[in-house]
Amino acid sequence: MKYNLNKLKEFINNELSKVKFNQSTKGFKYLEEAIFICVINDDAIDNLSKNVFPKIANEHNEKTSFNVKWCIEQIINTMYNNTDGNILCQNYNLEINSKPTLKHIIYTILCKCYRHKNELRTWAGD
Repeated sequence: MKYNLNKLKEFINNELSKVKFNQSTKGFKYLEEAIFICVINDDAIDNLSKNVFPKIANEHNEKTSFNVKWCIEQIINTMYNNTDGNILCQNYNLEINSKPTLKHIIYTILCKCYRHKNELRTWAGD
């Protein structure tokens, strides 16, 4: 399926905006890109260290893909500490006091993209 890339990016940003991510950080930008890559390429989520982090590192001239992973992990930690537990549970189907992992966040938004695929699809007239 082909996505309208602008609609997809907007959808991802809207989903991430439902919790308290600091959107002005590199980690947030990297997280958005990681989700985007996984939506476009279904197999990417299987191995983020191989399929996703190196692409983001290369695009942003990071020395290693570990820097990308570290930035994303820091933004998730900060979001977890700043977001009400009920909101986390509601948006990521977690038990109370459970911290979402990067893969869980990506998978949850990936599933939401699939559920909204008709809204995000590129039509012949687009």
